[in-house]
Amino acid sequence: MPQPSQNMLEFFTRGPEAPSLEESRARTDFPASMLENAHPPGELVTPPIRELMLSQSVGRPFRHSSEIGGGPFSGCAQPPGFVVIPPRVPGRCHMYNPARLRFLGIPADLARDCLERDSDDPLDFGRLHAMVHQDPLITQALDALWQEMGRHDPAAQLFVDSMISALVVRLARLAEQVRDVDTRRGGLAPQQSARVINYMRCHLDRRITLRELAGLAGLSPWHFARSFRHSHGMPPHQYLTRFRIQRAQELLAHTPLSVTAVATATGYSVPQLARQFRQAVGTTPSEYRNQLQRSA
Repeated sequence: MPQPSQNMLEFFTRGPEAPSLEESRARTDFPASMLENAHPPGELVTPPIRELMLSQSVGRPFRHSSEIGGGPFSGCAQPPGFVVIPPRVPGRCHMYNPARLRFLGIPADLARDCLERDSDDPLDFGRLHAMVHQDPLITQALDALWQEMGRHDPAAQLFVDSMISALVVRLARLAEQVRDVDTRRGGLAPQQSARVINYMRCHLDRRITLRELAGLAGLSPWHFARSFRHSHGMPPHQYLTRFRIQRAQELLAHTPLSVTAVATATGYSVPQLARQFRQAVGTTPSEYRNQLQRSA
């Protein structure tokens, strides 16, 4: 069952992280909120947060291993490096040293409006979800927002509104730059791979086209096929076939479904399943099930 989502301030002021909270800066007339957290060595686990979040190191460097939506990564977080956590995606960061972190939470709909994206856009910033990034413009924006959001000044609202918009647009530009570098290197970004592979797993019972998968990665079919092979060591159709055969093996081993039903559940006709299964496993689906039953 999916975890219920929270807003950023709820989690850090009322949840298990409340003892680590140093300061929060939020007003009802501000579109976003900020806070600073002094975290001891250990695990920081965030539930799905409704906002687009930036987490910036503002203390001493600290070693970490993290996963925030784009695949696991680790290293030494050097101030003023930051990471971007997508809305409604759970996160985990194990800190091996004390860390002082500054968080900015931007309502997801506001971020989409800034980028003129649809209401269901996932706000995917590619490898910014799988690395600690350094950017002087983002650093300046976060510093300025922290200062302005601490003022009790009606004029601060206009500044905060415009700075949030500029920051979101800058994130999108950085994501494009990193994506371009990944593309030139020939591979998919971690977030692209994760999205494509999850789509494959969830749609094994029907035909999946190369164009569909390429669209998920935002690439042309040709470029996607080349990048996928570079990242995963095989073309997309072979990767998908492997998933289908693995699923067929699971169904044959653990359910009473007929071979015909297994074929349907894995997107094959019965002859197609028999051919692909024999090629991958060395026997037919029926004989595979019989072998398992004899050895049980």
